[in-house]
Amino acid sequence: MSEETVMATLGKYGRMAARDLQENDPDRYGMMLLSGMLLPKMQEVQEQAETLHEEIAEKLVQAWMAQDNVNPYDTMKMTGLRTQAEMEAEEEVIREVIHQMR
Repeated sequence: MSEETVMATLGKYGRMAARDLQENDPDRYGMMLLSGMLLPKMQEVQEQAETLHEEIAEKLVQAWMAQDNVNPYDTMKMTGLRTQAEMEAEEEVIREVIHQMR
């Protein structure tokens, strides 16, 4: 499978992990690509990252709602909380999952 096909098949976190591996361990990246193991491994990383992202974001929203006593029907406040939680969850996923691939 070509590199372009692998990258097109992967989602956001899978592509991040593949690029990180390619930049930091090009020999391993090349071996995995040639052996056909890159796509399955990156799909596994992607699933793990997406699951962790959802868990972290939801925990942050719940904690912040309780901390600030936010009304869940306050659309503006909830949108702000969810946006911030998504950004923080992404940073954590990059640290915990993507960079751990190395």
